[in-house]
Amino acid sequence: MDVIRAIAPLIVVLAHWQFFYYTNDFTLDSSLENLHLPLYPYLAMLYNLSPLVVDLFFLLSGFIFFWFYSEKIASRETSFGNFLLFRFTRLYPVHFMTLIVLVVLQPIVYNLNGHNFIVHNNDAWHFLLHLFLIQTWGFEKTPALNGFNGPSWSASVEVLLYLIFFLLCWLKLHKNKVVIVGIVLFALVVQYIYPMIGQGIYSFFLGALVYHIYHWAAQKNYLKKITNVVIGLAILLWIFSLSEYAFSFMRNGAMILLQKFLPAKDAVTHTRLFDITRNVFFRTLINPVTLLMMALAETTYGGLKLKWMMTLANSSLAMYLLHFPLMVLSVIAVDFFGISRDIFHSTFTLLFFYAVLIPSSLIIHYYIEVPVQQRLRKKGSKTARKPMAAAA
Repeated sequence: MDVIRAIAPLIVVLAHWQFFYYTNDFTLDSSLENLHLPLYPYLAMLYNLSPLVVDLFFLLSGFIFFWFYSEKIASRETSFGNFLLFRFTRLYPVHFMTLIVLVVLQPIVYNLNGHNFIVHNNDAWHFLLHLFLIQTWGFEKTPALNGFNGPSWSASVEVLLYLIFFLLCWLKLHKNKVVIVGIVLFALVVQYIYPMIGQGIYSFFLGALVYHIYHWAAQKNYLKKITNVVIGLAILLWIFSLSEYAFSFMRNGAMILLQKFLPAKDAVTHTRLFDITRNVFFRTLINPVTLLMMALAETTYGGLKLKWMMTLANSSLAMYLLHFPLMVLSVIAVDFFGISRDIFHSTFTLLFFYAVLIPSSLIIHYYIEVPVQQRLRKKGSKTARKPMAAAA
């Protein structure tokens, strides 16, 4: 599963590379096929489906939290204070650092170009929302333009998920599959009203269901057979998906059927319906089965034991939150020196971006994030023990 954490942020960069081609750094007036993105003919699927990577993050979080925390919270072994301390110190140091960096960088972009880069609403109100990591809780003016480090929306939703998760475990409902399925279905309604929160809840609690399936399978004497079946299913699903992406046989068939049964709708609506169905298919079946396959394979056959992969996985949060400030910095450098933004069409530019992002993320993780985490956790643990000592 470290493979997912290591590679996912790198794919997110591909999803956001299109930002360099937005008109006035605000609107995209062309399809991805016409943007001349680096290596697009070879990485088209990653460019188009990479937004679903965030779902994979939430799915993985749900799996790990139910595996590691649920019983400890239900048995009162882990208190709300300790849980919050460890989760806060995981997310906040890098979030705060990138927030302050963008407080400095976005005004520079504005002075150069008369507008911000991609993310707007960089005002005092949205700064406060970001400061408390609640910028995606409905208090912002526009969800998609909630200020400063736009990708940090998922970290904000993650905090909300922590609270829902803790309450569920505290009430000892974490093993109730009916409740969890109900939450997943309810998330579809929430997503219609507020997409970001609904997306997080849906995938997080799908991850919980994947954990329960994994936990059931891990106790069986025929675990190896179950693992092999799941591996085979995952391979078939990916072959089907890759074939569909290459040859579009499902899309072409769906367009014919939609034209027949929904003749009043135009081709744009038909395409949108198909894309929604495809995304639901990925989120609800391919992502969960892939995660289950990896968890079972690691349990049955052992992990890959790749230290460099674990190192990258540990710095995944830094990579995810740092890539947008680095994009803003890139725009400042290019615009300040009068270099054409056509430079972002270059494969070399993309590779150079990765060459800067990955080492920077490793440095931030090991020399800033981890030391700050340790200091805050040590201080928080001492504070938590003081009332107990006084009572004793």
